[in-house]
Amino acid sequence: EGGLLSLHDAEGGERLDIPTEESCLFSAEWCSPNEVLTAGACVSLWDKRDLRRPTSRLLPSFGTPMSCSPQLQAASRHPQHPHRVAAGASSGALYGWDLRLGGGRASDLGAHGGDVWCVAYAQLALGDLLSCSSDGTLVARAEEGTASQVLVALEQPINSFHVSPLHGGLAAASDAEVLTFIDLRAT
Repeated sequence: EGGLLSLHDAEGGERLDIPTEESCLFSAEWCSPNEVLTAGACVSLWDKRDLRRPTSRLLPSFGTPMSCSPQLQAASRHPQHPHRVAAGASSGALYGWDLRLGGGRASDLGAHGGDVWCVAYAQLALGDLLSCSSDGTLVARAEEGTASQVLVALEQPINSFHVSPLHGGLAAASDAEVLTFIDLRAT
């Protein structure tokens, strides 16, 4: 908080504070044993072997200051195609980047009707990018922006979900203590 990314080693008690332009981080995801993807004012890819600055910094609109961009509340990196990164924003928008292109202009991957709380890649026939939102939907889409398919539509926000790599099941958590299960192998 306050322009510092604080890294803590829980076992050794070591703490490292790194100056950053972001005042808040909304999500973090391990991409490899040494890389962490974070979402806040931008999406940043950090390599813990060299933490002086992120190895990649991605904005929804190339050339737009971070202070003018929507808050990016969730981000994910494709496990089989590590050059592909997606993020969901407070505006309901979904963005995608190809790191091979230097992280320039983001692709518009569609939109929800409310805050995007969670994004994740999964290998599905329906599309490989899943996202959920405060609008009560959980959708699957091909990243290139083709038609999306609504997997869950509730009257309350869907706050998070997880796809099991072990059995292909999806669990989604919602307001009002609603837990939704889907067998993705059957879809």
